[in-house]
Amino acid sequence: MLNRLFGLLLICMWSGAAVAAPLRIAVAANFAPTLEKLAAHYATLGGVSPELVRGSSGKLYAQIRQGAPFDMFFSADIARPKALEESGFVIDGSRQDYARGRLVLWPVNKDGQRELAAFHYSRFAIANPRLAPYGRAAQDVLRHFKLEKAAAKRLVVGENIAQAYQFVHSKNADAGLLARAQMPPSSTDYWLISDDWHRPIRQQRVVLTRCDDIEAARAFLMFLQTDVAKQIIRNDGYQLPTLEGAE
Repeated sequence: MLNRLFGLLLICMWSGAAVAAPLRIAVAANFAPTLEKLAAHYATLGGVSPELVRGSSGKLYAQIRQGAPFDMFFSADIARPKALEESGFVIDGSRQDYARGRLVLWPVNKDGQRELAAFHYSRFAIANPRLAPYGRAAQDVLRHFKLEKAAAKRLVVGENIAQAYQFVHSKNADAGLLARAQMPPSSTDYWLISDDWHRPIRQQRVVLTRCDDIEAARAFLMFLQTDVAKQIIRNDGYQLPTLEGAE
């Protein structure tokens, strides 16, 4: 039913109309590759593919507060969308969860828990806890294993989770606590971290009050509720939102 409504909405929006300017979406680095896939599929259905600006949630949040011309914001947390809402930057009712992230240790040889607890790494990558929700979750995991002191002088801190991944991928770090979504589908050399060891990585999106095309934003958000969009999100290693709402 939702897929049919989405199709009808696109027909109403684009039939006989001039080509609209693309939505400009600020997106957290971890979700940017997934949103690119979603945007590409959206274009095949007749929608205008959004323009994506990726970065750490913290930096994008600061840019929005300074007047950056974004229509929507896909954050990697709930705190920054909520703060923007409370400050009047967000259209009422648009703040909602869109995904829940998972954390992994990568790479691992055999026993991820034992390898992390031993912490024999000379360089270990995480995202910046002050800027990136995945970094805060990584910090929680290190605290769970009582590794704060052992890790303090060995951490290689990325501005966001994408940079943390690059540290490991380029061998500038031995391993790291990274996003499950960054692991290739065929990869098996990672260990999925228990959700019980860190605060939930609830990711929220908002439509910003400076958005010039509310109908276009509404159509894109409706597309994200279709079965095909949900499957793309799942395939990239995310969990779908629970019924917790915006909060």
